[in-house]
Amino acid sequence: MKTVGILGGGQLGLLLALSLSRLGARVIVYDPDVAAPARKVAWKSFQAPWTDVAALKEFAAACDVITYEFENVETSGLKKLSGRTPIYPSLEVLATTQDRIFEKEFLHKNNLPVAAFFAVQSYDELAKVQDGITFPCILKTATGGYDGKGQFVFENIGDLQAFLKDRPLPALRAVVEEKLPLFMELSCIVARNSEDAEQIFPVAQNTHQSQILDTTVMPADIPATLAATVKDIALRAAEKLNLVGLLTCEFFITREAGQGNSVEVDGYHVFVNEFAPRPHNSGHITMNATTVSQYDLLARILLDVPLVEPRLLTPGYFCLANLLGEVWLGQGTESGAALSLNALKYHADVVDVVLYGKESARAGRKMGHLVTYGASAAEAIEAARNARTELAAAAPVGAVQ
Repeated sequence: MKTVGILGGGQLGLLLALSLSRLGARVIVYDPDVAAPARKVAWKSFQAPWTDVAALKEFAAACDVITYEFENVETSGLKKLSGRTPIYPSLEVLATTQDRIFEKEFLHKNNLPVAAFFAVQSYDELAKVQDGITFPCILKTATGGYDGKGQFVFENIGDLQAFLKDRPLPALRAVVEEKLPLFMELSCIVARNSEDAEQIFPVAQNTHQSQILDTTVMPADIPATLAATVKDIALRAAEKLNLVGLLTCEFFITREAGQGNSVEVDGYHVFVNEFAPRPHNSGHITMNATTVSQYDLLARILLDVPLVEPRLLTPGYFCLANLLGEVWLGQGTESGAALSLNALKYHADVVDVVLYGKESARAGRKMGHLVTYGASAAEAIEAARNARTELAAAAPVGAVQ
């Protein structure tokens, strides 16, 4: 029986642990949070800071292989493990994808499509080049950003000068990139093992609200030529990274060429936005839409089980809608265990609901998701949004209705 260590015990780690368990593995979770959801299904867990080298060494010694559920893992402690236990994807992949400067430079170096950008290492450096900047643009901190955190939009020179005056960050290391006129956002997940065998999931189409993923539709309702181009770019990126594990490629699609290096296909311009070398929020939908999920394929990679092709289960469309803390708060509860699902009896198109088991709800926190099915993408999206709206308006468990 192989023992797999997961760095991070959130919902991605939880669902990966379930896939690993079905293949006979033991799972050990490492997370500073004593209430991390994945602890509930783990064989063993460690609760210690990411920089606790002694705890990390003890964790690694108990594992045959290690992976991680999010790319903002602090790597200083991991680098001191001296290769005792293999980590997939590698720390080299992690270093590239958790730093926006390194990631953008990787894309440029390997002739992969990327928006025009430049890197700055300080406020003073940004001030020196401000007169040469084309607006609108977006400043993104090099590290620590997710769900829109660490991003600042400058519509004009006045916005930039106000940022330089206020200095909202203690220090500045960032990329400044052109603000693309988005037509749509897509994502594509590649699975690749140590023997360079690879599989790729159908392309998904995403929408965001307040920089947080709102809905995902699989398959994306796009031309076959665009889907093929996106898949090709994702596969090339995984190969250039020498990936072992999962790589989620997020794409911006525009109808205009922009200033950067795009790939054009049938009037669409394709740019890579960023990578995630792990299971992805948009990839939850593979649990319902495809024959094997993102978690199943990563489990196979970690356990040296041959990969299989993820195929769409039906000719229709699946839509995932994130359930944020607002749904719980809408029912009048902050307890993650107290959500009423009674409203779902009116929504036959909801084919799955997954609650992550987080103890407390707050606005913007990912607490779960639901999935709907429809004959068209629009039908599936409408069903998902309606079901979520009614969940948020439902009376809490135990209330008189």
